[in-house]
Amino acid sequence: MSARLVLAAVLVCGLLAGCGNSRTPVPSLSSPQPPQGFQLLSYPAVAIALRAPRNWSVTPERAPLVATIGSGAAVVALWRFPRSSPPPTGTTLAGAGARLLAQARARDPGLRLIRSQTEAIDHAPAIELDALEQINGQLRRIRSIHVFVTGAELVLEQYAPPAIFHAIDHAVFSPVKRSLRLSPVAPGPGA
Repeated sequence: MSARLVLAAVLVCGLLAGCGNSRTPVPSLSSPQPPQGFQLLSYPAVAIALRAPRNWSVTPERAPLVATIGSGAAVVALWRFPRSSPPPTGTTLAGAGARLLAQARARDPGLRLIRSQTEAIDHAPAIELDALEQINGQLRRIRSIHVFVTGAELVLEQYAPPAIFHAIDHAVFSPVKRSLRLSPVAPGPGA
């Protein structure tokens, strides 16, 4: 009789577990969320503002890293490196691009350049490198935009797995890049 009671209890539990709505699938931790609107992020101490997806995580960081913005395997990183030489222009900008590419290849000899171009971001000279690189052993497509201003090099890095980069680029990366604004650095105390 005891075996029948146990069997009945198991059957009832099984029936109860099957009742109700089907299980909601667990969201993938590596799939970036589609943006649900954009918010303005302003960093006056380093003279940068940009728009980022409202539903992506934003983490303030320690210099030279300003902030990271991410969802799943897609990341936007904002850097500010001090620079003593004046911003490059014309042929010096092309030379700076060649040096950036050489530095990137020194870090990752397997780097595969997709394209490189000079441009202006909010009227400041800039270099964009688009490449396939390894980050912590994982292949990523990386777009890094290096913007040169008096006293600093600002770097906007955007990366994701190659298979999803194109979709993330259209939904997030390109809008973030277009939103990048520069402003004079706020004077420090006693200035």
